[in-house]
Amino acid sequence: MSESPIYEGILQTARSEADRLLSKARKEADEILEEARHKAEKACEEERRNTSIRLDAIRTREENAERSYERARELKSNDAAYEAVMARVDVLFDDFFRSPGARDVIVRWIAEAAYGLGLSEAKVQHDVRQVVDRKMLDEAAELLEKSTGMRVALQLDDEHHVKGWGVQLASLDDKVYYNNQLDVRMRRMAKDIKKIIQESTCKAES
Repeated sequence: MSESPIYEGILQTARSEADRLLSKARKEADEILEEARHKAEKACEEERRNTSIRLDAIRTREENAERSYERARELKSNDAAYEAVMARVDVLFDDFFRSPGARDVIVRWIAEAAYGLGLSEAKVQHDVRQVVDRKMLDEAAELLEKSTGMRVALQLDDEHHVKGWGVQLASLDDKVYYNNQLDVRMRRMAKDIKKIIQESTCKAES
């Protein structure tokens, strides 16, 4: 028994609609998959960029940490070298200032301190271990006048003494001082000494 034309038409229409809906569903599915792939690729690319940024940040921190460590090690090494040099310098100067050769140096240091103090009269203070006499004061005053034209009357301060090699000059009323002792002079030169040590260390390592 054959199907009626109406029934055949309904089936054909249903098949056509089913094919259309299936085609549409496939198209929508393909679009969804494409969009998902695009989003996934975009997410992966963004994650790669973020990972690269994080890795760069980590490398930068590592490099900075390494530089900081090397700098700290260098400073520690330089400080140790400076301490060793200064310990040796203390021994050498201690021997020197106990020798007769120190006399001319003390005379010059008295003249320098008198010029730095800038007064017409001053008292000279020194360590009890160090010989400073009237003749040395006269020589210092003469040296100062010849080199700068400045005149100063110097006298020994028998009431006050300083500790350490070198001299300190004071005004007669003890209100103004100029310290020209060895430890003060070395502190003034500390920056230059450290620079020399650092340059010597760099040359030795290269």
